Amino acid sequence: MEYFTNPYNFVPFTGTCKRGALTLGPKECLTGYFDCELELLTPLFIPNTSNKSALCNEEERIKKYTGYEFCSYEDLSGDTRLGKAGPKDPVIPGSEIRGAVRSVYEAAFGGCMSTMRVDGALGRRNPSPKRPGIMEREGKNGWYLYPCERAMLNAGPTREGQKMPVEVYASLKEGQLLWIKLSENRYKNRNYMDKVVERYKIPDGGRIPDGYCQAWLHKGEPFGKKKHHESVFYCKNEERKMLVPEEEYRAYQQVMDKYKDGKAYSASPIDENRVLVYYVNQNGVPRNLSPACIGNEIFQKTFRKILESNGGFQPCVDMSELCPACKIFGMVSDGNGTKGAVCSRVRFADACLGGTLGSENVEDYYGPCVVLPEAGEPRPSAVEFYTESPYKDKDKGGWKTEGYWTYDYMFVKQKGKEVRELLEESLPELRGRKFYWHHDGWGKLEKNNPLDGEMKQRIRPLLPDHMAKRERKFIFRVYFDKLNWDELGRLRWSLDFMDPICAHKIGRGKPYGLGSVRIHINNLKIRELDANTGRVELTELCYENLGHNIAEDSEAVKTLKIMAAAEPLRHDVSYPRIDGNKTESFRWFVNNRTRKETTTLQPTFSKILPKAEEELDTQNICGKRLHT
Repeated sequence: MEYFTNPYNFVPFTGTCKRGALTLGPKECLTGYFDCELELLTPLFIPNTSNKSALCNEEERIKKYTGYEFCSYEDLSGDTRLGKAGPKDPVIPGSEIRGAVRSVYEAAFGGCMSTMRVDGALGRRNPSPKRPGIMEREGKNGWYLYPCERAMLNAGPTREGQKMPVEVYASLKEGQLLWIKLSENRYKNRNYMDKVVERYKIPDGGRIPDGYCQAWLHKGEPFGKKKHHESVFYCKNEERKMLVPEEEYRAYQQVMDKYKDGKAYSASPIDENRVLVYYVNQNGVPRNLSPACIGNEIFQKTFRKILESNGGFQPCVDMSELCPACKIFGMVSDGNGTKGAVCSRVRFADACLGGTLGSENVEDYYGPCVVLPEAGEPRPSAVEFYTESPYKDKDKGGWKTEGYWTYDYMFVKQKGKEVRELLEESLPELRGRKFYWHHDGWGKLEKNNPLDGEMKQRIRPLLPDHMAKRERKFIFRVYFDKLNWDELGRLRWSLDFMDPICAHKIGRGKPYGLGSVRIHINNLKIRELDANTGRVELTELCYENLGHNIAEDSEAVKTLKIMAAAEPLRHDVSYPRIDGNKTESFRWFVNNRTRKETTTLQPTFSKILPKAEEELDTQNICGKRLHT
């Protein structure tokens, strides 16, 4: 067993997001710029997107693999020269630096989640089998669900029941009415179904044969050589119908959209008024409707709803209701019933070299080309990492582990049974804003790792300053317009944290240790009007006097500085892994969600993501650190 630190953690929300209109008065009169320098602590990579195959050979280009050169003003769109030493004038875009600084400003000073997609559907794959049912529309009364039983229909290399030939199966549609006769033998996998279709007939207009009953064919994912059965649904008691809530039917439509994107379960329903589904019975209410027995479910909550109920940190959309960060960095309405935009009062210039590199020495500033591993999208469905536990009592709802919850419900144990409880609107709470640790894991990237997939990318990173063979300086300016003293102090703090060990993360490969940079402020100049001459002059001020009124004892600021600490670099950072396998993180999550004391499929969480301050416990005294 080996303890490790997940590449990211979260800075918590504190208080509420205080919003108001942007009003510029006599106090908002500070205009000028910071002269800054960027120190590279670890290798840095920002792509020149004019040619996504600049570092690919001919065979790799044909396969549409990706290999980016480092960012510069050079247009590489027609360049096919593989093996260049790298651009002699690399550029670090101001937009990269601006994004990192804004994130710090938002986290430290109560800004909104400006870049968060808050209205998308939240979902996950549920490993527990659902119940079968037939959903029918009954005029203006809405949709009703009729609970069913499920039986196995032989459709492949199995000896159980009458086999349906492939050509017959292909000719039938989803929801095809069949007459079936059930076998007295039980299907071997009773967790899913225990009945077997001994004989079947396709209705010919006559009456149902003796010993047969009506059933409907449910076509699963596409028929293939390995597929050995399909399912039929049959209803025992039509009086047990349940009303389907409108919000559950809408969620079902979103689930179907997800499946169709993946070309699975794309079969048409029986007709527009009848659908075969799987569901969860929540106290007589059908929920989590899906075309799959074990499959995706869509939650009712969105990030917007959760943020609105926990301090109101959803993105700003109204010019008259701006958070502290949007007031100086600007915002654009999302178009959902609101209009307008607020321009930024800060501008970040590109970080360029103070002088140019000699072309003969370019290779002294770049590291060897490496291939970044496949990088997946954020997985907010991993609630054990992205949310706070909704269990407020000490016994965790009766679980010996961390319990189990989703965005909509949690499980508690009552009288020896597991009971699903719907969560209130404000739960679960989000952990906060994601930040990456500064660490030295980039040294573990294999130099000769093959470029053998579309999700991988070959890159040429800049070496950190201490590894470059010749001195260099990346310098840039941060311009500001009509700020007040408080805003200017917060901007200065967001640049250098007023702490020499703290740093930002920019560019690609952050989870692997790339992109740790430190901003040094060299000077501050303010534009002033000479009352006697009427001339505008630049006056140098002491920036060290700014930011001393910032409350560094706030939970957000303290956690932010823990995450921003870059001395020393952490050396135990990696994605979750098992027994040294660094590529299949999903297996760690599967194991973490598997109940140890029983063979049933309902998972529990063995571990949840420790808080940032708990990651400092290298001796694992508190027992909360993650391990292999």
